[in-house]
Amino acid sequence: MSLVQNTLNGLKRKLELSGGYLYLQDREGNVERYSCTFGQPVGDGEIDRFEASAGQKIPLDYLDFLKYSNGCSLFNHEIYGGEKKLFPLDQVEYLYTNVNSRRGYLEIAYISDDTLMIDCNAYSNGEKNYMFAGNSTSSFEDFKSLGCNFETWLYRFISTNGTKYWVW
Repeated sequence: MSLVQNTLNGLKRKLELSGGYLYLQDREGNVERYSCTFGQPVGDGEIDRFEASAGQKIPLDYLDFLKYSNGCSLFNHEIYGGEKKLFPLDQVEYLYTNVNSRRGYLEIAYISDDTLMIDCNAYSNGEKNYMFAGNSTSSFEDFKSLGCNFETWLYRFISTNGTKYWVW
């Protein structure tokens, strides 16, 4: 099994063991209840269609995620909700086709006012570190490399209970 599958299976197991919720401590020492929701997996036909339409190869670890969960919403507070969403493939396609002016970059997530992108050009060139993050209101030039691939980012993000570890 891949790191993506192991990470998501572990998160789902934690949710199962605690009745569908995660109990997390905030900086003030309060313990709050959070939930996660997962999309239905994407089929190979939908992925092939997207790659043909966008003219981009999707990294294998991100494909692993889409085949496990077509987008998800993670670490949602039971009262206040959350801003930790990995987009479903149709939203990634819409953003790539209609909004994003940077060819080769897929906008895949919105995490508490940060946008996460995959640099498909770097991936196609064999680079291992193709994840970028930046404030959603910043220009792309202000985005920074996260120094990792998708599966490493996902593992770190879930291991830190949905914190923006890249700004520490």
